[in-house]
Parts: sequence; structure tokens; C-alpha cells
Amino acid sequence: MKKKQIFILLILLSFTTINALTGQSRKVVLKTNFDGKIVEGSIDSLIDKINEGNGLRIGWQLDFDKDGKSDLEHWIDAGFISILNGHVFNQIEPIYRQIPKKEIPQVQIINSNMKWTGIIGTNGNLISRYIIPDLHLIENEKVRENFEKRTELTVRMVATIWVIKE
Repeated sequence: MKKKQIFILLILLSFTTINALTGQSRKVVLKTNFDGKIVEGSIDSLIDKINEGNGLRIGWQLDFDKDGKSDLEHWIDAGFISILNGHVFNQIEPIYRQIPKKEIPQVQIINSNMKWTGIIGTNGNLISRYIIPDLHLIENEKVRENFEKRTELTVRMVATIWVIKE
């Protein structure tokens, strides 16, 4: 190889390495903000990628203190995807309940059979609920009512990131 070709190859390799290390890969197909507004990409592109058979990862950010910045971010592989009226929704497989401890920092699993599940959409809605096995067996009425409230659906706006899996 000539020196010029080697030099060009090294430059291209450097850019590829920098992109990989800094996360600048253009795998992101869609991002929404905490108001559900699209800030990058398009839903049409996301639907095209799904229809082409591409796998997806979905991230969502939670803003507990309402300052417009992410306090906690979760990621999952897309599983059960639905497309409805120009939006994409993914059902999240149930997971055991966990609690973030920001001050440690640590995400801790709870010593319980309680699980959490939800549906996340390109509209920024995260609709979720807890699943509590044998809820009907809890004899203490006050405790049972408290747990029953946790099984009700909750809706919260989250920022989302929809990424093509490589």
C-alpha cells in the first residue's frame, strides 16, 4: 500500500473507533423528550426498520425531580411490538420489583414476588402496573387494599430512545 492509502485508512479507522467509543453511532432511529415530542429521527423510519425485520432496544428516562434531566434510565430489548395509528408500542416483560437508591448509588431488588410490567410508546407514555401474586390471600384488609392500589395502571410521560440492535 502506498503511504497516502495507509494514511487515509488510518484516518477512517480513527473515526470509526472514536464513534464507537463515544457512542456516536447512528443506530438511534427515534428519540422523544419528557413531553413526548420527537427530538431526533422519525416514527416512520422506526416503523420502516421494524417492517424490515430489525431488532430494537428501547430506553426510557425518568425525571423524578421534574428538572428536565434524566434521573434514571432503563433499557430493554423490544419483545412484543404493536403499531397503531402511526405510533409504536412495546410491551415490557414483567420484572421483579426493584428500587433505585440514588445516594449509594445502587439499584436494589426487593425481597418479594411482586413484579412490574408496562407498555412504552413513541408517544412518550409509559403505562405500567405491579403484578402481585396471591393478592387475594392477604388477610389484613388495609394491607391488601394498599397492595391493590399498586396493581392499578399508572401513566407517566418519559423520554424514550429507540435504537436498532446490531
